[in-house]
Amino acid sequence: MSTQQSVLVLRLLGALLLATFNGCLPADGLHLSSLSVPRIIDVAQKAKLFCSYEMGNRTLNSVKWYKDGLEFFRYSPLTPPTTNWFPVKGVTIAEGSSHCNQFICNVELEKLNIHSSGQYRCEVSGDAPEFKLIDQTANMTVGVLPKFDPFISGVRHAYKYHDTLLANCSSEWSSPAARLMWHINNKTAPQHSLQPQINEITRNVEGFPLFASNLQLRLHLDDQRYISKSEMLELRCSADIMGLASARRESRVRTTVLALKDAGSNQRYTENGACISGQPASLAAWLLGLAHLLRWQRTQS
Repeated sequence: MSTQQSVLVLRLLGALLLATFNGCLPADGLHLSSLSVPRIIDVAQKAKLFCSYEMGNRTLNSVKWYKDGLEFFRYSPLTPPTTNWFPVKGVTIAEGSSHCNQFICNVELEKLNIHSSGQYRCEVSGDAPEFKLIDQTANMTVGVLPKFDPFISGVRHAYKYHDTLLANCSSEWSSPAARLMWHINNKTAPQHSLQPQINEITRNVEGFPLFASNLQLRLHLDDQRYISKSEMLELRCSADIMGLASARRESRVRTTVLALKDAGSNQRYTENGACISGQPASLAAWLLGLAHLLRWQRTQS
Protein backbone atom coordinates (compact mmCIF):
# COMPACT_ATOMS: atom_id res chain seq x y z
CA MET A 1 0.00 0.00 0.00
CA SER A 2 1.38 3.36 -1.02
CA THR A 3 1.72 6.31 1.33
CA GLN A 4 -1.13 8.10 -0.45
CA GLN A 5 -3.42 5.07 -0.04
CA SER A 6 -2.52 4.82 3.66
CA VAL A 7 -3.44 8.47 4.18
CA LEU A 8 -6.77 7.90 2.42
CA VAL A 9 -7.58 4.86 4.58
CA LEU A 10 -6.75 6.80 7.76
CA ARG A 11 -8.98 9.65 6.66
CA LEU A 12 -11.86 7.24 5.99
CA LEU A 13 -11.39 5.64 9.40
CA GLY A 14 -11.36 9.08 11.04
CA ALA A 15 -14.55 10.08 9.27
CA LEU A 16 -16.17 6.79 10.32
CA LEU A 17 -15.27 7.35 13.97
CA LEU A 18 -16.48 10.95 13.87
CA ALA A 19 -19.79 9.87 12.37
CA THR A 20 -20.16 7.26 15.10
CA PHE A 21 -19.54 9.79 17.92
CA ASN A 22 -21.89 12.30 16.31
CA GLY A 23 -24.69 9.75 16.10
CA CYS A 24 -24.72 9.69 12.30
CA LEU A 25 -24.71 5.90 12.07
CA PRO A 26 -27.92 3.95 12.65
CA ALA A 27 -28.30 3.08 16.31
CA ASP A 28 -28.52 -0.67 16.98
CA GLY A 29 -28.67 -0.45 20.79
CA LEU A 30 -31.39 0.13 23.34
CA HIS A 31 -32.02 3.62 24.67
CA LEU A 32 -34.27 4.48 27.61
CA SER A 33 -35.78 7.83 26.62
CA SER A 34 -37.50 8.87 29.84
CA LEU A 35 -38.69 7.72 33.24
CA SER A 36 -41.46 9.59 35.05
CA VAL A 37 -42.22 8.82 38.70
CA PRO A 38 -43.84 11.36 41.08
CA ARG A 39 -41.27 12.68 43.56
CA ILE A 40 -44.03 13.15 46.12
CA ILE A 41 -47.70 12.24 45.98
CA ASP A 42 -50.63 12.43 48.37
CA VAL A 43 -51.71 9.11 49.84
CA ALA A 44 -55.25 9.63 48.51
CA GLN A 45 -54.09 9.93 44.88
CA LYS A 46 -53.01 7.41 42.24
CA ALA A 47 -49.36 7.28 41.15
CA LYS A 48 -48.73 7.15 37.40
CA LEU A 49 -45.42 5.56 36.37
CA PHE A 50 -44.19 6.17 32.81
CA CYS A 51 -41.27 4.55 30.99
CA SER A 52 -40.39 5.16 27.32
CA TYR A 53 -37.59 3.61 25.27
CA GLU A 54 -36.15 3.22 21.78
CA MET A 55 -35.24 -0.26 20.52
CA GLY A 56 -33.15 0.71 17.49
CA ASN A 57 -32.94 -2.42 15.29
CA ARG A 58 -33.55 -4.78 18.23
CA THR A 59 -36.68 -6.62 19.30
CA LEU A 60 -38.21 -5.96 22.69
CA ASN A 61 -37.98 -8.95 25.00
CA SER A 62 -39.45 -7.55 28.22
CA VAL A 63 -40.14 -4.50 30.37
CA LYS A 64 -40.05 -4.94 34.14
CA TRP A 65 -41.03 -2.60 36.97
CA TYR A 66 -39.36 -2.92 40.38
CA LYS A 67 -39.85 -1.35 43.81
CA ASP A 68 -36.80 -1.44 46.07
CA GLY A 69 -35.35 -4.25 43.95
CA LEU A 70 -38.53 -6.39 43.94
CA GLU A 71 -40.32 -6.99 40.64
CA PHE A 72 -44.03 -6.17 40.67
CA PHE A 73 -44.90 -5.93 36.94
CA ARG A 74 -43.65 -7.53 33.73
CA TYR A 75 -44.51 -7.02 30.07
CA SER A 76 -43.12 -9.74 27.77
CA PRO A 77 -44.64 -9.56 24.25
CA LEU A 78 -42.77 -12.67 23.03
CA THR A 79 -43.87 -14.94 25.89
CA PRO A 80 -47.55 -15.31 26.78
CA PRO A 81 -49.10 -14.23 29.02
CA THR A 82 -47.72 -10.90 27.94
CA THR A 83 -48.59 -9.17 31.25
CA ASN A 84 -47.77 -10.41 34.75
CA TRP A 85 -48.19 -8.96 38.26
CA PHE A 86 -46.22 -9.93 41.37
CA PRO A 87 -47.10 -9.14 45.01
CA VAL A 88 -44.91 -6.46 46.58
CA LYS A 89 -45.72 -4.71 49.85
CA GLY A 90 -47.10 -1.20 49.26
CA VAL A 91 -47.75 -1.79 45.53
CA THR A 92 -51.27 -2.20 44.12
CA ILE A 93 -51.68 -1.84 40.36
CA ALA A 94 -54.98 -0.27 39.34
CA GLU A 95 -57.04 -2.67 37.24
CA GLY A 96 -56.78 -1.99 33.53
CA SER A 97 -54.22 0.78 34.02
CA SER A 98 -51.17 -0.85 32.40
CA HIS A 99 -50.36 0.11 28.83
CA CYS A 100 -47.22 -1.30 27.21
CA ASN A 101 -45.93 -1.72 23.65
CA GLN A 102 -42.71 -1.51 21.64
CA PHE A 103 -42.15 2.11 22.76
CA ILE A 104 -43.71 2.71 26.20
CA CYS A 105 -44.77 0.88 29.35
CA ASN A 106 -46.99 2.71 31.83
CA VAL A 107 -48.67 1.50 35.03
CA GLU A 108 -50.81 3.21 37.66
CA LEU A 109 -50.65 2.47 41.38
CA GLU A 110 -53.66 2.85 43.69
CA LYS A 111 -54.40 2.29 47.39
CA LEU A 112 -51.14 3.96 48.34
CA ASN A 113 -49.93 3.67 51.93
CA ILE A 114 -46.90 4.33 54.09
CA HIS A 115 -45.12 1.33 52.50
CA SER A 116 -45.55 2.69 48.94
CA SER A 117 -42.60 5.11 49.26
CA GLY A 118 -39.36 3.83 47.80
CA GLN A 119 -37.17 3.47 44.73
CA TYR A 120 -38.90 2.52 41.48
CA ARG A 121 -36.99 1.09 38.54
CA CYS A 122 -37.93 0.48 34.90
CA GLU A 123 -35.82 -2.22 33.21
CA VAL A 124 -35.95 -2.87 29.45
CA SER A 125 -34.30 -5.87 27.76
CA GLY A 126 -33.74 -6.76 24.12
CA ASP A 127 -34.19 -10.20 22.58
CA ALA A 128 -31.60 -12.92 21.90
CA PRO A 129 -28.77 -13.38 21.45
CA GLU A 130 -27.52 -10.54 23.68
CA PHE A 131 -30.58 -9.84 25.88
CA LYS A 132 -29.07 -6.42 26.54
CA LEU A 133 -30.51 -4.57 29.56
CA ILE A 134 -31.07 -0.87 30.21
CA ASP A 135 -32.71 0.58 33.30
CA GLN A 136 -33.37 3.79 35.21
CA THR A 137 -34.51 4.49 38.78
CA ALA A 138 -36.39 7.26 40.58
CA ASN A 139 -37.55 7.78 44.17
CA MET A 140 -41.17 8.35 45.14
CA THR A 141 -42.40 9.64 48.51
CA VAL A 142 -45.99 9.00 49.55
CA GLY A 143 -47.20 11.48 52.14
CA VAL A 144 -50.05 13.66 53.34
CA LEU A 145 -50.07 16.95 51.44
CA PRO A 146 -51.83 20.05 52.86
CA LYS A 147 -55.20 20.83 51.30
CA PHE A 148 -55.28 24.45 52.51
CA ASP A 149 -52.93 27.45 52.39
CA PRO A 150 -50.95 28.40 55.51
CA PHE A 151 -52.77 30.62 58.04
CA ILE A 152 -51.38 34.08 58.87
CA SER A 153 -52.41 35.65 62.18
CA GLY A 154 -51.45 38.60 64.40
CA VAL A 155 -51.23 41.26 61.68
CA ARG A 156 -53.03 44.56 62.41
CA HIS A 157 -54.65 46.77 59.79
CA ALA A 158 -52.16 49.61 60.36
CA TYR A 159 -48.89 50.36 62.14
CA LYS A 160 -46.86 53.49 62.93
CA TYR A 161 -43.28 54.03 62.00
CA HIS A 162 -41.00 52.48 64.68
CA ASP A 163 -43.68 49.96 65.70
CA THR A 164 -42.87 46.25 65.91
CA LEU A 165 -44.89 43.91 63.72
CA LEU A 166 -45.48 40.39 65.04
CA ALA A 167 -46.98 37.84 62.65
CA ASN A 168 -47.44 34.08 62.88
CA CYS A 169 -47.63 31.64 59.98
CA SER A 170 -49.07 28.18 60.65
CA SER A 171 -49.22 25.29 58.21
CA GLU A 172 -51.76 22.50 58.05
CA TRP A 173 -50.83 18.99 59.19
CA SER A 174 -48.64 17.34 56.56
CA SER A 175 -46.11 14.60 56.00
CA PRO A 176 -43.26 15.37 55.40
CA ALA A 177 -43.09 18.60 57.41
CA ALA A 178 -43.51 21.88 55.53
CA ARG A 179 -40.68 24.43 55.43
CA LEU A 180 -42.13 27.88 56.09
CA MET A 181 -40.70 31.09 54.62
CA TRP A 182 -41.66 34.76 55.08
CA HIS A 183 -41.39 37.36 52.30
CA ILE A 184 -41.81 41.12 52.76
CA ASN A 185 -42.75 43.03 49.60
CA ASN A 186 -41.40 40.06 47.60
CA LYS A 187 -38.08 40.14 49.47
CA THR A 188 -37.00 37.27 51.69
CA ALA A 189 -37.35 38.25 55.34
CA PRO A 190 -33.94 38.66 57.07
CA GLN A 191 -32.96 35.75 59.26
CA HIS A 192 -32.65 37.90 62.39
CA SER A 193 -36.37 38.78 62.15
CA LEU A 194 -37.45 35.11 62.35
CA GLN A 195 -37.95 32.90 65.36
CA PRO A 196 -36.89 29.24 64.98
CA GLN A 197 -39.56 27.19 63.24
CA ILE A 198 -41.62 25.00 65.57
CA ASN A 199 -42.88 21.61 64.37
CA GLU A 200 -45.56 19.77 66.30
CA ILE A 201 -45.84 16.06 65.54
CA THR A 202 -48.57 13.47 65.74
CA ARG A 203 -49.47 10.30 63.84
CA ASN A 204 -52.59 9.52 61.82
CA VAL A 205 -54.52 6.27 61.63
CA GLU A 206 -52.58 5.16 58.53
CA GLY A 207 -49.28 5.43 60.35
CA PHE A 208 -47.97 8.61 58.71
CA PRO A 209 -46.12 11.03 61.04
CA LEU A 210 -47.91 14.37 60.68
CA PHE A 211 -46.30 17.76 61.28
CA ALA A 212 -47.87 21.16 61.97
CA SER A 213 -45.35 23.99 61.56
CA ASN A 214 -45.30 27.55 62.93
CA LEU A 215 -42.94 30.41 62.07
CA GLN A 216 -43.05 33.85 63.72
CA LEU A 217 -41.94 37.07 62.03
CA ARG A 218 -40.78 39.96 64.23
CA LEU A 219 -40.17 43.08 62.16
CA HIS A 220 -39.20 46.54 63.42
CA LEU A 221 -40.85 49.05 61.12
CA ASP A 222 -37.84 51.32 60.72
CA ASP A 223 -35.88 49.14 58.32
CA GLN A 224 -35.17 51.24 55.22
CA ARG A 225 -35.18 48.12 53.04
CA TYR A 226 -38.93 47.92 53.54
CA ILE A 227 -40.08 51.29 54.91
CA SER A 228 -39.36 54.68 53.33
CA LYS A 229 -42.63 56.63 53.40
CA SER A 230 -46.20 55.82 54.28
CA GLU A 231 -46.91 52.67 52.29
CA MET A 232 -48.61 49.28 52.06
CA LEU A 233 -46.63 46.28 53.27
CA GLU A 234 -47.35 42.90 51.70
CA LEU A 235 -46.45 39.89 53.81
CA ARG A 236 -46.32 36.46 52.17
CA CYS A 237 -45.85 33.13 53.89
CA SER A 238 -45.07 30.05 51.80
CA ALA A 239 -45.11 26.41 52.88
CA ASP A 240 -42.74 24.23 50.85
CA ILE A 241 -42.58 20.46 50.95
CA MET A 242 -39.37 18.94 49.58
CA GLY A 243 -38.83 22.18 47.63
CA LEU A 244 -41.36 21.17 44.96
CA ALA A 245 -43.45 23.88 43.31
CA SER A 246 -46.31 21.41 42.83
CA ALA A 247 -46.55 20.92 46.62
CA ARG A 248 -46.12 24.61 47.57
CA ARG A 249 -48.90 26.64 49.19
CA GLU A 250 -48.84 30.29 50.23
CA SER A 251 -50.91 33.07 51.79
CA ARG A 252 -50.67 36.88 51.65
CA VAL A 253 -51.83 39.76 53.85
CA ARG A 254 -51.42 43.52 53.54
CA THR A 255 -51.09 46.20 56.17
CA THR A 256 -50.57 49.96 56.11
CA VAL A 257 -47.50 51.57 57.67
CA LEU A 258 -48.11 55.18 58.69
CA ALA A 259 -44.51 56.28 58.25
CA LEU A 260 -44.91 59.79 56.70
CA LYS A 261 -41.36 61.06 56.99
CA ASP A 262 -41.16 64.65 55.70
CA ALA A 263 -37.54 65.27 54.75
CA GLY A 264 -38.12 69.08 54.49
CA SER A 265 -39.06 69.58 58.12
CA ASN A 266 -37.42 66.40 59.38
CA GLN A 267 -40.59 65.35 61.12
CA ARG A 268 -40.89 62.03 62.86
CA TYR A 269 -43.43 60.08 64.84
CA THR A 270 -42.84 59.54 68.50
CA GLU A 271 -43.76 56.29 70.17
CA ASN A 272 -47.17 57.63 71.25
CA GLY A 273 -47.95 58.82 67.74
CA ALA A 274 -47.59 62.58 68.38
CA CYS A 275 -45.81 64.44 65.62
CA ILE A 276 -43.08 66.86 66.70
CA SER A 277 -40.84 69.08 64.56
CA GLY A 278 -37.11 68.78 64.28
CA GLN A 279 -36.67 72.62 64.07
CA PRO A 280 -34.28 74.19 66.65
CA ALA A 281 -37.09 76.16 68.32
CA SER A 282 -38.81 73.98 70.88
CA LEU A 283 -42.34 74.26 72.20
CA ALA A 284 -41.02 75.39 75.59
CA ALA A 285 -39.04 78.22 74.02
CA TRP A 286 -42.11 79.35 72.05
CA LEU A 287 -44.25 79.44 75.21
CA LEU A 288 -41.56 81.37 77.08
CA GLY A 289 -41.47 83.97 74.33
CA LEU A 290 -45.26 84.29 74.46
CA ALA A 291 -45.14 84.86 78.23
CA HIS A 292 -42.54 87.66 77.79
CA LEU A 293 -44.79 89.29 75.16
CA LEU A 294 -47.86 89.24 77.43
CA ARG A 295 -45.82 90.69 80.36
CA TRP A 296 -44.54 93.55 78.14
CA GLN A 297 -48.09 94.35 77.00
CA ARG A 298 -49.28 94.63 80.66
CA THR A 299 -46.42 97.00 81.56
CA GLN A 300 -47.25 99.20 78.58
CA SER A 301 -50.87 99.47 79.60
